[in-house]
Amino acid sequence: KHAVDIEWIENNPVTNITKLKGGEYEAWPETKLKAYENYCDRNNLSTARIIYELAIGTGQRLGDCCTMKWSDFDGEYMSVIQQKTKKPLTIYTPSRLQDYLVQLPKRSTFILGRNLTQHLGKRAVQKSVETVRAAIGVAGIGNPARLVVHGWRYTAVTQLADAGVSDSDIQAVSGHKTLAMIIKYRQQANQKKASKRAQKAR
Repeated sequence: KHAVDIEWIENNPVTNITKLKGGEYEAWPETKLKAYENYCDRNNLSTARIIYELAIGTGQRLGDCCTMKWSDFDGEYMSVIQQKTKKPLTIYTPSRLQDYLVQLPKRSTFILGRNLTQHLGKRAVQKSVETVRAAIGVAGIGNPARLVVHGWRYTAVTQLADAGVSDSDIQAVSGHKTLAMIIKYRQQANQKKASKRAQKAR
């Protein structure tokens, strides 16, 4: 567009290109969450397990979880400044995450520390997760059972919606800028419950 504006070219070559269908992020089903946990525990994969607990427990993106410091966690709340939105959040952590963090050794400034003063990079963390995804059968392009790491964020939102939490309260955890994505997952949760009511009545 800029090249057209300054008359370097006459037409924008990317106008009217049909968008590729890439699918959507899906919340992970309970069976796959358990499979992930069990594989990490059996193989002592601490990095893959820590990022999983942080992502689902706080509902934050992978990059934000990588930069979480021990000083950000006061035993109940996790302080986060989202890299994408620059939005500061103070998120109450569920008891499961509180208990998990308490038993972790503190060998770095960061919860996912590479050394004393640096955190593990996003790519290194993703690599640790990819090993588990491949092992439990949710990796690979074209795999109908494919589930991605960003789906953990939607897992958190879906679990909150299933628990009957209001959209604004879910937004206080996830930090979504708009309610559109939250409403989508709320509708999925409501549909699931409605189908149960209907079938039980039947």
